[in-house]
Amino acid sequence: MNSSRFRACLRALALLVGGVGGVGSAYSAVQATYYVSPRGSDENPGTEAMPFRTIAKARDVVRESKGTMTGDVVVRLRGGTYVLTEPVVFGPRDGGSDGHYVRYENYGDETPLLTGGQPIEGWTIHDQGRNIWKSTGVTRRFRQIYVDGTKGIRARLPNLGNGGSPNFYRLTKVDTNGRALNIASSYVSDWKNPTKVEMHLMIAWADATLRLASTTNMGSYTKVKIQDPEGTMLFNRPYPMLGVTFGDRNKQQCFYLENAFEFLDQAGEWYLDESDNVLYYMARPGEDMSKAHVVVPMLENLVTIEGSSTSDMVGYLSIKGLAFAHTTFMRPSRSGLLNLQAGQFNTAAPGGNKYMLWRPNSALTVTNAHHLRIERNLFAQLAASGIDFISGTRDNLIVGNVLTDLGGTGITVGKFAQDTLTEIHIPYNPVDKDEISTRDTVKNNLVTKVTTEIQGAIGIAAGYPRHLVIEHNEVSYTNYSGISVGFGWTRSPNAMTANKINWNHIHHVSQLLADAGNIYTLSNQGSGSQIQYNYMHDISGSPWADYWINGIYLDEGSSGFDVSHNVFARAPSGIACNSCGSYTKSDNEGSAASTISGAGIEPAYGDIKTRLTIPLANFHETPTGVSRDAVGSAANAIPALRIRAGRLSVRTGETVLSVLDPEGRKLAHRSIVDRESGWRTIDLSGERSGRYVLVLGSGESRRSVPFVLLR
Repeated sequence: MNSSRFRACLRALALLVGGVGGVGSAYSAVQATYYVSPRGSDENPGTEAMPFRTIAKARDVVRESKGTMTGDVVVRLRGGTYVLTEPVVFGPRDGGSDGHYVRYENYGDETPLLTGGQPIEGWTIHDQGRNIWKSTGVTRRFRQIYVDGTKGIRARLPNLGNGGSPNFYRLTKVDTNGRALNIASSYVSDWKNPTKVEMHLMIAWADATLRLASTTNMGSYTKVKIQDPEGTMLFNRPYPMLGVTFGDRNKQQCFYLENAFEFLDQAGEWYLDESDNVLYYMARPGEDMSKAHVVVPMLENLVTIEGSSTSDMVGYLSIKGLAFAHTTFMRPSRSGLLNLQAGQFNTAAPGGNKYMLWRPNSALTVTNAHHLRIERNLFAQLAASGIDFISGTRDNLIVGNVLTDLGGTGITVGKFAQDTLTEIHIPYNPVDKDEISTRDTVKNNLVTKVTTEIQGAIGIAAGYPRHLVIEHNEVSYTNYSGISVGFGWTRSPNAMTANKINWNHIHHVSQLLADAGNIYTLSNQGSGSQIQYNYMHDISGSPWADYWINGIYLDEGSSGFDVSHNVFARAPSGIACNSCGSYTKSDNEGSAASTISGAGIEPAYGDIKTRLTIPLANFHETPTGVSRDAVGSAANAIPALRIRAGRLSVRTGETVLSVLDPEGRKLAHRSIVDRESGWRTIDLSGERSGRYVLVLGSGESRRSVPFVLLR
């Protein structure tokens, strides 16, 4: 065995003992370190004193320079705002090798913020009496805004209830033959932009975002037609069941209307008039929009880790201590959104009980990758999902992350269907077994206050994984199920086997929709699967739900589980079996203190519960450097002068060269002399902004040239 293969075997053994499957460090000694800062420059060498400015630059340098790895390569990100105009993409050349990692980590206790957002400025009063402000010339399109770190409410009817609690109207009738939805005529008015109005309809275990095509007043009720493609798919689907609620045949399903200026009547609401490119916002008490910090998300994905195939994967890459924020998800605006289940949306519904689907966008997506560590990151203020391991993932660890204020699912693992053309009841079991998400671990994560836009999404969801471990997570405040594993509604053998959902702390889930479970499963999960030692409490069905919710819910085809030692308190309890297969159970009626204290996030990661807030994005952060515009006089006085990345260089025969700071004090920097070219360079990248003076020579030949240092 050659030495590199021997080292790789040792590293693999270390990972098995204390790395991917656990929370121990899998890292080795550091081979090289680079630094990145929003105040740096990509012309810099990437040192601590002279950092790069962008993650992409650091990635490219690491890619070309790491060579044969004898240790880890670390990229340390300084705190501040990294404004992304396109996703950062990592491919097979960007990971480690021989078991050594390439690591992107925060510097010290600083928080690097990766944002896909952009600021909205130039606010003026529109309606003084109602405290409505406006910003004109807004040509960007988005579905969320954040004002001083708080999410705005897209103008809606009816308004939210007290404290932001759910509040809806109910349909009058579903006109199946006429393919329309009937609502009370009092809910409809002469809206300026009627085809931009959306209906958000709750349907059993799912929800739908429907763009209105037309309204026809029929007297006491109004017939609402829906735009295509979602209109045709909605009426082609037998499931989820559209119409009267399953639990009460006298009660119709609930909905709210959204996105009209006429709905703008509650503090915190906003509306974008796309016909006039004007953004309106009704300020909350204490908000001064002339000074407010307003962000709108523009990117649908921030970081992509993607191998080119299952034989050319990304390996040994770590992302730790970063904050991900401000993604958008524009599909509902372009073609509506029909959530089929678990946040997976219909791409087609050709009729009968047949469907095709795909998944929402995510801040961090992974395909064809192994031995990743996604650790201690914060995901917040995202329109759709947080972390998505799509396919071809194996031996990866998602540990100690916080996911909050998300529109969709917190963490997703594995495919739910082969592709967008494959009918979902066909069991997923690809010929290339390396495509199946295998031996991934989701551990010690806090997932809370998610599913705010796709109400039928999940806290932690998995499609068809095998040997997946979901343990010691805390999941709370979801509108549908807390944890969901499996898809396809099938008893047939498929990709899944030996999945474990153990030691999780689940509370305040299933807060809106029906047919949910604290833990929910679907389909044949082979052998060796477990649901054990989970603590579930303070869960109750919503008065808006079509019908009931469940404790642990083994839905159609679910089999292969041992369900034991779970504790329920003030929550639906027991095991619901709906056409499930074989499973074993024991000791699910107790209140063992050891389970209650042992479930959820372990002490080593307990501190993440206090890290729920991202820093405000600074869109005006500028790199440290010398203002080219402000040194015109210097350049004119000394033709052989250049300014790059905070380094002031001058080619002169003078033997004395110095710089005075804004107070007139001489800086202690020594000049670096390139004797071949004659250039003398002083590094000013660590100095503050201000007016400096370049001094050449001494005595009567002394020349002083002012310049401005910008930060």
